Amino acid sequence: MKLVVNTNILFSFFRETPVRKLIVNSESFGLELITPQYAFEELRNNKLELMKYSGIESEEHLEFIFSVLQFFIKPIPSESFKDCKEEAKKISPDVKDIPFFALALKFGCDIWSNEPRLKRQSRVKVFSTKELLEFLKLK
Repeated sequence: MKLVVNTNILFSFFRETPVRKLIVNSESFGLELITPQYAFEELRNNKLELMKYSGIESEEHLEFIFSVLQFFIKPIPSESFKDCKEEAKKISPDVKDIPFFALALKFGCDIWSNEPRLKRQSRVKVFSTKELLEFLKLK
């Protein structure tokens, strides 16, 4: 099952949460995780906030976790799904989520996000972490 991973899920990876366990074990759960390349850039642009949120005290440790995250989630360049952006604009509840919807439309897959507003459309299925755990029969 291919899933587009939203930024809030990526952010949660930096703490000891069920999100981290799902991502690290994604292959054994039959998950292929992708995200727009810019999502990783967004994380890097918010390093200080990310360190504060996660309790990580050194940039070296943060960089290590980034490398682990990128091992499990494939970043997709925006050129690969730009042909779906116009359609994504029509269904995305928020302008900042257009790339995630465009990527989901391009690959015909669902989105993994804990943002309830993304469910305010009926074109793309959006799984919360809780729903994904239930779907995978892990909870």
